[in-house]
Amino acid sequence: MPLSTSKLRSGTLLAVTVLVVLASGGGQLAATRPVVEYGQQLFNTADHPQKDVPMGAEGPPPETAGFRVDFDRPEPDNQVFEFESHDPMLAEANGTHYLVVGTDTDPNLYRSETPTKPDSWQLVDDNYLADRFEFDSLISVNGRYLVYGNSNVYTADSLPADDWTVRNDNTGFRDLGAYYDEETGLVHVYYEYGNAAGYSGKKIGHAVSPNGVTNWTVYPPVWTAPDGYGVGDFDIVEHDDRLYVLGDYDPHHPRYNVSVWVNDDTYSDFVQLDEPAVAPHSATAGASDDYGIGDPSLVRLEDGRYLLLANGYANDSGPAKLHTYVGTIENESRPAARATTGRWSAPVAS
Repeated sequence: MPLSTSKLRSGTLLAVTVLVVLASGGGQLAATRPVVEYGQQLFNTADHPQKDVPMGAEGPPPETAGFRVDFDRPEPDNQVFEFESHDPMLAEANGTHYLVVGTDTDPNLYRSETPTKPDSWQLVDDNYLADRFEFDSLISVNGRYLVYGNSNVYTADSLPADDWTVRNDNTGFRDLGAYYDEETGLVHVYYEYGNAAGYSGKKIGHAVSPNGVTNWTVYPPVWTAPDGYGVGDFDIVEHDDRLYVLGDYDPHHPRYNVSVWVNDDTYSDFVQLDEPAVAPHSATAGASDDYGIGDPSLVRLEDGRYLLLANGYANDSGPAKLHTYVGTIENESRPAARATTGRWSAPVAS
């Protein structure tokens, strides 16, 4: 990926910042104490005063002509489990795919060598991470895994680990998706910001950390939903130098579809694609995902396709059950990335 001059400058500043954080102990992800509580307590993001938020990047909206994000349902059945599930998180390590998914009691950890087959997931741990079943996002940062959920950040050296550490409390980010940019070393989270009518957030909020745990800087939201509409439960993927945010979006909960927002800059406004990645299959009588689909999590497969797991609703009262979808992300026009702010470069704070 090309580096702009502004990106190099931001990378230099980042290196200094990381050194300061590590020297103070605030960014030390390698601590071995059972519970580590450090760093600043974050704010309630719905009420954070706008005057304290740095200026966002300026420039024209990204070009999205020719962009397509298409997912299909494997046949004959794409339901993964019989039980009700919550907030799946997917990851791949050493050729094995892992799935963390909530149940009515505890989060479970599963593994699969053939993850596109819904019946291939094998239970590894039925009491995983904590005694709460809702988690938001899972990423790997420099060989260490970070899980966001329950207003905490959890870290561990391996996915099957039974010694996850609570790293921070009361982050305030709701239903977030996390993305680690290896070039800048920054962790970006996109989350539900503000309150929409009924469910989810009014905007897609954005915050950045040098280590994914502490020292968060909040930037302006990158998308605002129309009146009455809610948006939330995000997952993030980078494809062809673009960042794709996938999340729930529909005015009628739980009749969500999995919509897509894209940008070639992590800080400026994202553009919503015209077509969702996955929509309810209301034409399929009796399907367990024919009313609504939400809480997406996706991972890239070896053949270049993507696996997406999401909760499907059979009717307006649920229950939510996990479903499999397989698809592609394509950019037929492939315009050059914008150079006005420098791709992935941080805007100047006000």
